[in-house]
Amino acid sequence: MESSLDQPDNPKPPSTRRRNIALIISAVLCIFLAAFYSWQPDWLVPVTLVPAWCWLAPALVFTGLGLNRKSKLWSLAVIAIWICFTGIYVEEARSLLRIKNKPSAEWVTARNRGDGIRVVSLNCAAANWKAAFEVTKWKPDIVLLQESPSRKKLSQLSQTLFGNEGSFLWGGDTSIIVRGKLHPRRIDASSHFVHATAELANGLTTDVISVRLDAPIFRLDFFMPGFWIDHRAKRLKHRQQLLEIIEPFKDSRASLILGGDLNTVPRDSALDPLRKKLRDTFHVAGHGWGNTGTNDYPLFRVDQIWASQHFQAESTTAQKTTHSDHRMVVGDLVSARQLDQ
Repeated sequence: MESSLDQPDNPKPPSTRRRNIALIISAVLCIFLAAFYSWQPDWLVPVTLVPAWCWLAPALVFTGLGLNRKSKLWSLAVIAIWICFTGIYVEEARSLLRIKNKPSAEWVTARNRGDGIRVVSLNCAAANWKAAFEVTKWKPDIVLLQESPSRKKLSQLSQTLFGNEGSFLWGGDTSIIVRGKLHPRRIDASSHFVHATAELANGLTTDVISVRLDAPIFRLDFFMPGFWIDHRAKRLKHRQQLLEIIEPFKDSRASLILGGDLNTVPRDSALDPLRKKLRDTFHVAGHGWGNTGTNDYPLFRVDQIWASQHFQAESTTAQKTTHSDHRMVVGDLVSARQLDQ
């Protein structure tokens, strides 16, 4: 007869062990993802380009499989760290919770006294002039276009928007239209941006840049080394392009509004050169679903508006378009003129 000494004390049934393993996998996944999104290592670009909210699906699966009454504390702890992850890294969770009237009363008041401006940025989908004309609905003061329509169409749009009060700067792929006067600073049809100083009709003066960085990598063979190498190279290229843009402002106190199709997500470390001088207006005051790519399936927030400390972001939203494959970004800013004095 088998001795009781040969039996393990209180052995855990297989189902309990599987639940505990699922909880451990869920917790480890959360910890590693938090480290990756914070650290942004260049060799893990494909991981951190994935919107953080996408990782909530496996989190729900593993955490759900691990829930059990015998490990209540462990289950609650894993749920708690995922809630923290969501609060810190899932910007959609924050923007969807922000409830604001559009436009806000504060911004309308500021605009009436000449301190409020509206900036609209749109990728026009291979120079589609019909897409460009969609910005008229939003009554902007500054328009930033990428994959811009022709100079002729841009002139017509400027006239439609602002009449004789407007001016435009056509840079080939990128363009700027403002209510006021533009003084060109950088025009190069082969470049990824166009830069001008704008004297707006309301008396504000600011530098304005419309930008479109190199297109992202379109490949899904993540099991191949080239997949990871190409993504790393693209981040380095984006970072270098932004360093070129921001370099003239390194020691400058000039106000600046920069927007366009950055072809990467806002948390990407390729955008670090911008963070030294500018703030992402959607991060500060975005509300609703802010992703812009693509128009029908907005998974990534690649279209963005950034502004210097001379402006307070009052509201930023993404708006569905009809003729573009991108959504439009509409940003309401308030100028803090005393900072310029």
